[in-house]
Amino acid sequence: MFHARIGGIAAALVLGLSTVTAAQAQEFSFKANVPGNEEGIAYLSAKRFADAVAKDTGGKIAVKVFHSSALGDQPSSLEAMKVGTLDIATIETPITKVDPVLGATALPYMFQGRDHVAKAFAGPAGAWIEARLAAKGYRVIGFLEGGFRQITNNVRPINTPADLKGVKMRTPGSKLRIAIFNHYGANASPLPFAELYTALQTGTFDGQENPVIWAKTTKFYEVQKYLSITNHIYTVTYLLMSDKSYNKLPADLQAAVKKAGQEAAAYSVELGTKADSEIVDFLKAQGMQVNNADIPSFVAASKAIWTDWVKENGADAQTLIDMVQKAAN
Repeated sequence: MFHARIGGIAAALVLGLSTVTAAQAQEFSFKANVPGNEEGIAYLSAKRFADAVAKDTGGKIAVKVFHSSALGDQPSSLEAMKVGTLDIATIETPITKVDPVLGATALPYMFQGRDHVAKAFAGPAGAWIEARLAAKGYRVIGFLEGGFRQITNNVRPINTPADLKGVKMRTPGSKLRIAIFNHYGANASPLPFAELYTALQTGTFDGQENPVIWAKTTKFYEVQKYLSITNHIYTVTYLLMSDKSYNKLPADLQAAVKKAGQEAAAYSVELGTKADSEIVDFLKAQGMQVNNADIPSFVAASKAIWTDWVKENGADAQTLIDMVQKAAN
């Protein structure tokens, strides 16, 4: 009887150990959805994340990255992550559909440069944003660079906001972005990005605003004459993971996901920095006329936009602005 009991305990221990071993060896397959094409910063950075997490976990986590919104647009990705049918996605402007207050990062001239961006997201502002998104069911695994946005158009070089008067500007479907350009004097309205090249080609829109990498990868240089370096907005690309997917992982693999997210973020900054110099030279070679805008005139014209936006979005909006601005000091 005694020996039988010992044997039973031993068998149970072996079974328990084998179960733990099996759990540790379990592989997780995730899908990531990215709106841009294979040349875009978001896609390349998401691929770097996938490669890094596979390497760091010995292949326990496999991430397949889909580009060009193959699994749906950004709002659809947010919904899919919420219910757990999509694991990972990169989200830019539509992050405000989750939390309108995060629109503060898209206010004009919120960031003074990449050093400011890095300090803000590594500090209290980044932690505050992560907590708010976690409460909504989204895990931030990296703040990727989308890039500083510039203006292209076919009417004239844009040196000051006054030069935008009457220019038909395409914007993303963001109430704030439309308000910004209408405030500057443009005639702004939204259009899906996939339709933008044709709209510029036909003259439906005179211009658009995006990081310069898009002027190359989508060949806007074929249908746009002027590139004006305004740096009016820094686009934050949120690399998000569904909490439902994240919580399936044991603690060591969660740590690996976060580590890979940081590697992807650093890589995205490298790509953005390189794009700012090399792509501008490329666009010049394609015949685009490039000018450096009068930034102080844009900053001055943007003050009222900040004031109105805070009035609309309340105390939390001001809190985030204050944390971001403090990071510049």
